[in-house]
Amino acid sequence: MTQSRIYGPATGVPLGQVEPLLLPWAKDPWDRLRPPLSVEAMRLSAELAGATYRMAVEPWMRAGWQDVTIHVDGELTSLQEGEHWLSARWKKYRVRSRIRQNNPVSQVLGALRQRSGSSTGKAVVMIHPASHGRYVVAVSFMGTGTRFYDWFSNFRMTTLDGVHKGFHQLTRQFEQNEERIEFPSTARELGLEKLTLAHILRDMKSPNSRFLLWLSGHSQGGAVMQVYAHRKIMEDGVLPVNVVGYGFASPSVMTGDAVAQPEAYPLFHVHNSDDLFPRCGAAVHLGMCLTYPSDEGLRRSCYNWPRDEESVKARLAVRPIIRQMKDTPSCIVQVLAYLKILEGYSVQEIAQVLGIGDTLPLEHVLEGADVKGLVQHISRRAAGAYRSITGAPLKETAAQEAVQRMQMVMDELGLRRFTEALVQLMRCPHSISARRDGRFCSAYVYIVRCGVTQLIPGIWQSGQPPVKLIAKRRAQEEARGAALRLPACRMLRKKPYLRVRTLTTGK
Repeated sequence: MTQSRIYGPATGVPLGQVEPLLLPWAKDPWDRLRPPLSVEAMRLSAELAGATYRMAVEPWMRAGWQDVTIHVDGELTSLQEGEHWLSARWKKYRVRSRIRQNNPVSQVLGALRQRSGSSTGKAVVMIHPASHGRYVVAVSFMGTGTRFYDWFSNFRMTTLDGVHKGFHQLTRQFEQNEERIEFPSTARELGLEKLTLAHILRDMKSPNSRFLLWLSGHSQGGAVMQVYAHRKIMEDGVLPVNVVGYGFASPSVMTGDAVAQPEAYPLFHVHNSDDLFPRCGAAVHLGMCLTYPSDEGLRRSCYNWPRDEESVKARLAVRPIIRQMKDTPSCIVQVLAYLKILEGYSVQEIAQVLGIGDTLPLEHVLEGADVKGLVQHISRRAAGAYRSITGAPLKETAAQEAVQRMQMVMDELGLRRFTEALVQLMRCPHSISARRDGRFCSAYVYIVRCGVTQLIPGIWQSGQPPVKLIAKRRAQEEARGAALRLPACRMLRKKPYLRVRTLTTGK
């Protein structure tokens, strides 16, 4: 099988076709130069972001990607073409075992290691030759894993220099390995004694660099992607023209005043309007957000939640609470309300409910622990995060009102059914990995395959709809006498506006 015939199992895109990532920059809807939105590049990025959860690099290597390095919890595993199959298989088994780590004792020990900071970063790094002597260097950051302490970094929502602290720590952990991530096969092709990611990033300070940094990630991975791009461009001097990134369900990562023009970054973020997680994190996304207005076609094809009468009723009762969670501050208010209500339940009830599904297997871990003390500790941290992001303390009246509204719904449904409905409303719209039963497509794969022309561009900040935010930003820019021109609001009200480039049609 030739390299050109290796196709992604989710989107059908050729895994070795990197030219869509190298298209010349064009003006976006805000009249700003940026990488053109390419359907193939978006699908390729979604394919890689989904594969990173399983570290499924084998098809990519068959498609011509080389010098693969897998980063898990700060440790590196290198895979090379021609390596003995037994050695390669053992390496991949060890990597995937570490990512899963279902042993309760290992989970507790792993959680203890996260007390001083987040060190659970996971990524895939690899390189592919392109035309005219160029190379595409892929860095795909994995989203939140199945180990319960993988969530800790998401909840470190206080800010460090305006950046979400948990995402910043994961980014710094990856950066510490830049000198150790090597590309031996590419070095031989270029006649170099040694080539590392650090060498490549230094070369990207030149407008004539032979390398392009392609970033991808889903959920937490999309957040780390933004912080990494920010640090490379603003701290290390990498030129934006040498960077392109596609994130999916990316949370926000910075406070509103951390960067002057967050929309200027060469990044795209695909969001499902039903998905809660892109509204969380901090206050600002770096790059352009592309929102798919969710409809029944997507929900029927992608949301594999129970459809019996009781489950439907429970979701309808919980959905207004989800709609209240418009941005990070409002999400924190609802989380605090939920934690406050949990304090009234027994340890066994809390452990059983928090063990719902595969995402948070805490039932055995929490037994015998000071669960109420843990809940109170999380509540204090969440209140601190609220102050850090908004610059003001949480109003007690707002918290009490949220508790009262949530308690009414919980009294009607019960704690377990309420939490089940909440998890369903959060998980199904958020998925990017393929379903094991094959009956449902993941939400973000559906969007990049069937809904690209319906994506609505916007600059998302603090939960404001794109149209309102665009009008606000236009007024701010005009007040400063800036030359940046923003599109008329009507372009986003009536129909989506996208300049989509495809390699096959050139349109």
